[in-house]
Amino acid sequence: MVEFEGSQHYYVLTSPGSGFASSQGPKLIFNRYGNQYFLSRVSTASVGRDLPPSRTERELKKTAAATGHAPREIVLAMR
Repeated sequence: MVEFEGSQHYYVLTSPGSGFASSQGPKLIFNRYGNQYFLSRVSTASVGRDLPPSRTERELKKTAAATGHAPREIVLAMR
């Protein structure tokens, strides 16, 4: 987190996402665990980027796997 003139800004390192470029326009892809959502990918027409899972998401993923539940992928298409 970086503070600048009273505003807080967050930066996240991403990694290249192979095969995630979207010919249908920009998209945000979230993983859903119950009622919690975690941004996992950002995709444009030319590039896709993956975001690393947070500690909370990793814990929820481990719990979900132990109980036989898979995260649900939610796609938001941008206009």
